[in-house]
Amino acid sequence: MRDSGNIYFLPSNTSFVTSWVRERLLTGEFRRTAVGALALILILTLGLAAGCGSNATTGTGGGPIPGESTEVTLVASSTANDQLTRFSLFLNSLTLTNKAGTSVTLISAPQQVEFMHLNGGAEPVLTVSVPQDVYTSATATVGAASFTCAVQQNNSDTTATYAYGYTLNTQVTTNLPEPLTVEGGTMAVSLNLQVSQSATFPSTCYYDGIAQFSITPTFNLAAMTVAAQPTNTNNGRMTGLEGFVAFTGGTANSFTVDSPDATNAFEISTSGSVVNSAATVWNVTTNSSTVFQGIANLAGLTAGMPVDFDGELQPDGSLVATRVAVADPDTTDLVVNSGPLMQVEAAYPIVDQVSRESEGSEQYVDGWPQYNFSNTTFAMWGGLSNVASLPFAASFSGTNMMAGQMVAMTSHVTQPGGAPVAVPATTVTLMPQTVDATVDAVATQGGFTTYAVTLAGYDMFPQFAVQSGQTTVLTNPTQMVVYADQNTQVLSGGATAGNPARFTGVVFNDNGTLRMDCSQVMAGVTE
Repeated sequence: MRDSGNIYFLPSNTSFVTSWVRERLLTGEFRRTAVGALALILILTLGLAAGCGSNATTGTGGGPIPGESTEVTLVASSTANDQLTRFSLFLNSLTLTNKAGTSVTLISAPQQVEFMHLNGGAEPVLTVSVPQDVYTSATATVGAASFTCAVQQNNSDTTATYAYGYTLNTQVTTNLPEPLTVEGGTMAVSLNLQVSQSATFPSTCYYDGIAQFSITPTFNLAAMTVAAQPTNTNNGRMTGLEGFVAFTGGTANSFTVDSPDATNAFEISTSGSVVNSAATVWNVTTNSSTVFQGIANLAGLTAGMPVDFDGELQPDGSLVATRVAVADPDTTDLVVNSGPLMQVEAAYPIVDQVSRESEGSEQYVDGWPQYNFSNTTFAMWGGLSNVASLPFAASFSGTNMMAGQMVAMTSHVTQPGGAPVAVPATTVTLMPQTVDATVDAVATQGGFTTYAVTLAGYDMFPQFAVQSGQTTVLTNPTQMVVYADQNTQVLSGGATAGNPARFTGVVFNDNGTLRMDCSQVMAGVTE
């Protein structure tokens, strides 16, 4: 017998209360799922979800010109280890101040952003005109904020969400490593959430009682140089962006995409009124080099389709798509949930998922309890071109899917039905994920550099891929082999033996051994 539940901690201002517990009891052929009505209240309270051409630069180098303005694109990213599965907040304001004390506004309307999917990644948030100057400090305020962790303990699969629901306009720490010079016609700046410094919670993730925790968002804000031909997240290449097509045909070879943060983009004020938030919308163009997957060309896109795409940042904050993929073209009653798997049962074609980003039918954007994959199409992320060259048989299906893997699921139902609640999954796509691990050894195999790494015990794989009754039970769940080729981007810090590093890529189950096809290597975070 194994219990499975979600525990939410939702304080009003500074008092802590436990607001919801959901448990699922699994015994042989009997499955019970009780979903409390307070889940919907939590969603409403927090607003959770759930190239070519010239490019943005870091100014001209000639210095600011009084009276002139620069189009500044704000890019969100994060730096994190593997303790949390989700970190969402509303950026209510962001201002820059020069040495004379004059301030200008970058964000004036609340903007919802989920940061854990941006660990080692990046995505544009908005573009705004800013007076040219040298700014010596920055100030941000946030509204509703929450983070989620997952734990397997006492034979129970549990997610715990810690949340502040009514702390509007709370000032947070925004560090400028150096003065920010705004100059030239266009430029980009990176707003990077330092996750480990932004959340404290019980060491076991779930605390049976009134949990003491804090959410103190801490950001680093710095100029970002965008290359003429971007190659990585540090210089303007953005991969694995997910969203729904909002509009096509506005201009030639273009479409717009609503990010998952555009779903339920509102929060509740202390007085109980709804505060509307600015939805993140990406303007995307294609060219003759754009690769289409799942559709033949741009004409195959229609409003409401889910897309996964890679793009290059442009001066106006738009993206030139290098790849556009559609896993499920059916927009009828469509819901998409992305996040790591928590359980893959062997006796039943059932999986549990921790929802990180959700969009679609707003009634169910917080994620279905469970999915049935008996009649599902399986696919692998199309952002890697070297899968066939890997020195192992890389595959993904219902027979080797395992807990800990990052997937995007689509479904088309209007009601979940009675117990056992297991919504039919139409598609399951293996997606890239970032793991923070200690490097044990570096070697070569064929045309690949290999990194033997050790995962922290709180990572999803060591916790959830060791339980009996699953299709795959790992015998060495903390061990992973990472494969990097000549296209893998090795950024500042890289990976050296004895030190932590962050690896982004697709994780495969190779007969019980964890192996990653890696697209990017970055400096790690203390575990």
